Amino acid sequence: MGADTSSTVSSSSNWGFRWFGPASTIQLLLFVFLMGRTECWRPASNPVPGPTSTNIPNPGWMHRMRLDANYDVYWSINESEVTFEVQVRTLGYLVFGLSPSGHFQDADLIVGWVHNGRPRFQDRHGLANGGSSLDPQQDYDLIGAHENETHTVMRFRRKLVTCDDKDLNITVSTSWMMYAYSASDPLSDADISFSNNPHGSKPVYLMHRSQFADDELPSDVKVWDLRNYQVSVPENEDTLHWCRIFKLPPLDRKHHMIRYEPVFTAGSQPFVHHMNVYECVGDPSVFEVLAATEGSRCYQPSMPPLFFNCNNVIVAWTAGSEGFTFPSEAGYPMNRAGGAKFFMLETHYDNPNLQSGIVDHSGLRLFYTSQLRHHDAGVLSVGIDPNWKHIVPPGQRRVVSEAHCVADCTQQALPSRGINVFAVNQHTHLLGRQVQLRHIRGDKELPALVDDANYDVHYQEYRQFQKPVNVLPGDHLISQCTYNSESRSTITLGGLSTREETCLAYLLYWPRVDLSLCYSLPSLATILHSLGIQELHPGSDPVRIKSPPELADQTVEERLITFDWDKNFHTFQEATRRGAFRPLCWGKTQALIDGSTAPDYYAPNITQPLPEADPSVCAPRGTLPPRPANVAKTPHRKNINGGVSGNVQRNRTATTTNAPVTVPALTTTTTMTSRSASVTTGRPSLAAESNSGQVNNNGQVASVWGQGVSLNHEKPAPPPPAPSSVVIETPLNDVIHLHNHSAATQETTASQELSSRRASVMQNSSESTSPRLGSFTIILIALCCTYNSVWASSSCSSRRRL
Repeated sequence: MGADTSSTVSSSSNWGFRWFGPASTIQLLLFVFLMGRTECWRPASNPVPGPTSTNIPNPGWMHRMRLDANYDVYWSINESEVTFEVQVRTLGYLVFGLSPSGHFQDADLIVGWVHNGRPRFQDRHGLANGGSSLDPQQDYDLIGAHENETHTVMRFRRKLVTCDDKDLNITVSTSWMMYAYSASDPLSDADISFSNNPHGSKPVYLMHRSQFADDELPSDVKVWDLRNYQVSVPENEDTLHWCRIFKLPPLDRKHHMIRYEPVFTAGSQPFVHHMNVYECVGDPSVFEVLAATEGSRCYQPSMPPLFFNCNNVIVAWTAGSEGFTFPSEAGYPMNRAGGAKFFMLETHYDNPNLQSGIVDHSGLRLFYTSQLRHHDAGVLSVGIDPNWKHIVPPGQRRVVSEAHCVADCTQQALPSRGINVFAVNQHTHLLGRQVQLRHIRGDKELPALVDDANYDVHYQEYRQFQKPVNVLPGDHLISQCTYNSESRSTITLGGLSTREETCLAYLLYWPRVDLSLCYSLPSLATILHSLGIQELHPGSDPVRIKSPPELADQTVEERLITFDWDKNFHTFQEATRRGAFRPLCWGKTQALIDGSTAPDYYAPNITQPLPEADPSVCAPRGTLPPRPANVAKTPHRKNINGGVSGNVQRNRTATTTNAPVTVPALTTTTTMTSRSASVTTGRPSLAAESNSGQVNNNGQVASVWGQGVSLNHEKPAPPPPAPSSVVIETPLNDVIHLHNHSAATQETTASQELSSRRASVMQNSSESTSPRLGSFTIILIALCCTYNSVWASSSCSSRRRL
């Protein structure tokens, strides 16, 4: 009995000695330290207040967009990554996504919610049935999340190019923001739905977007409304161009226009295709009379001749645009003393379904101030002159048209230091699918000002650059439009109506110069050669073909209609892109180069094309295995630098000539009727710290809804589901990445991690002269590490991040 007592006392004494000895002192200090640290790890009982019923902007954000009355998105972007914040009026889950087309299927998505103060966050992609599936490679990092009585707020980031086929690469192309939100948290994957909740999509230029429309305006800002008055849109015509003259308000000195926005009559917005404002020059007394009228049809015999003196664009609004806010360094000059006193508003109405009873008062609202900016801004139009020689063949998936602003024009019109382009709006009609504004200097192609592989005709917003692009005298600009005409069985000709086509680019720049438009049009010889026509009958009306014999006596119009486009399309395309064209270069009052008398020009000979995308951009990240060489990449998602389509060898020098074509002078008028991101190599794998999922035999992260180490352990545990999803509960002060690792790496579990940490601690201790840490400390460290990885605190991180 005594021995037993002695043994007990000895054991107690040994334990007490260990606890209060040197090693125990370290243990005690560590215990106190860790217990103090757990304040930031506990679930937040009082989450940091989020947004209330009104929007709370962050002045640090570069851009923002309201997707609906309950859903706001903020984002900032740099050379390699983008950071988003979504503020949604819901206490359930939210969905945010990016798509190249506005369709939910294959959209790049995140799903998130906050439950009991702890965030859930997933990287997913949309499915055809309106559901979604978890991405094996998790590329979005949650920075912070919280909710209050009304809203859920989530802030997260991702690389611009993730090298994940399930993600959309963020480039200068048009993207669509997809959104949805639910009133309640999901209980399983099946609960996450896009179509069964409030949802929608909006197009956006993530990398090029105007400044906030509600930025603070100068105290003396004035408003000038240029609006139509009782314009009756015809019910028997699909297109109407209406022009109205306005007189500049009285100004005692020079002012700057700094913003404009559209103003619509209720219900008429879908019928307004575009609105332009032009400066007018000419007899003031006649314009004074015209300004007192309600306007008239444009481009008709009844149009007053003086309307043609209004040709210098100062505002170009197109469908889908919210308006434009000038950057702080520039504004459009408005000055009665030395500038234009009269302006013309041109409105293009589109009524494809011939609806009746449309009476419109829409127009544009201009904001101007006497607080002058550093630079006077101007507008330059670059495009194809609207004409039947601009031909888009039918039934083709890809038709390319090019408009040239030639070096001779910029050499004459631009100052020695050039102009600085700070925004561009490209415009096509219904067939447009891709647009570029290419920039050539000498024989070298520079990065394109605009390169949009996902162009949408219903979203033609100005792209405002982060840094202006310098265009020098002698530079050559090419407005390049790619059309899809598969829906058409007959040719589409260039023109002003929506069913015809156009290819235009409006450049906003400073300092303002005497250059209004820079157009081109294929020469008649080029068009005839592309159609296999060698010679015309002189003076024939209608114009008839003389040779070759097999086409003799056909009219040119008959040849256009009967041409075998499927067989001859590539020949036609090559001829029109390589062939001669006529430039047209206009100042505000006179032509610098007259296309009717100018010699033939050809596309510049580019010997130094843009370099292709670096194939190492999507090299393996961390422990990711190399991607197989035969893995197909979606073109629009892997167009990393935007690229330049087409074969640069198509360009020719000015001395190059076409095959001989005899084209007599035509004295009759022929009328025919008929839209680079730099990337780091990736972050190291943190899979050993991501214990929220298990891996199946195929190497895919399996669902852990309510199972084992699931961070959703309070939810009912369903039967083991198919390996399709995972819930990520991320500590707000740490970032967890899930990657698709090799099988050996993926088998790492939470217990293995703790064992590894324990072994590491023991090894470090054995190699040190310090006293060995006791098992209590090891258990304490393991528990605290697990506690830190599981319990996310929105209160701690929100104070630091949000």
